[in-house]
Amino acid sequence: MASKKKKDSTIGMFFSFFLKASVIILGLVILAMSVYLVKQIMLQKNSEAENKSDEAVFEDDQRDDLMMASKGDADVLFAKDDDKLDVAENKDLGFDAKIVVLNATETAGLAGAWKEKLEEEGFKNVEAGNYTDGVLESSKIVLTAEKTGENLKKYLPEATVETMPADQVPSDVSGDSIAAFFIIGNSDNIIAE
Repeated sequence: MASKKKKDSTIGMFFSFFLKASVIILGLVILAMSVYLVKQIMLQKNSEAENKSDEAVFEDDQRDDLMMASKGDADVLFAKDDDKLDVAENKDLGFDAKIVVLNATETAGLAGAWKEKLEEEGFKNVEAGNYTDGVLESSKIVLTAEKTGENLKKYLPEATVETMPADQVPSDVSGDSIAAFFIIGNSDNIIAE
């Protein structure tokens, strides 16, 4: 009888440990699934917040357009997409637009000085080079797209403004996505001043 009690207690202890181990393993599985679900929910909420912020930016842009519209813009404001109205509006170049400063003088380092000046103003994508079509007395701003960059005139108020493709500007700089050229003439020589 003593051996039967010993067997019962051994079997009972085995099942007791098995039950405890099962509960612990189940608890760990539940904990891992909970962490996984919380992570997925947070990722989904972040994704939704980014989408909402993108939509809010779009809506703000639309509000800005409406606020800046004049009475003559009523046709544009209420036009349908298929009306395809050609609107002659000038768009300012942003601080991330690629600008190339060209030295059109005999003063070494002038384009570099203007490059630094524009970077101090906040422009992030500025290159310096040389104008290869001689010396200019007056500066020029050459825009590579029509109806853009009127805001650049404040940096060179006396400069003439022209529009032409980037590959037609005589310079030692080449590249893609150039939005504007500042061709610095003797009238805007900030080194000689």
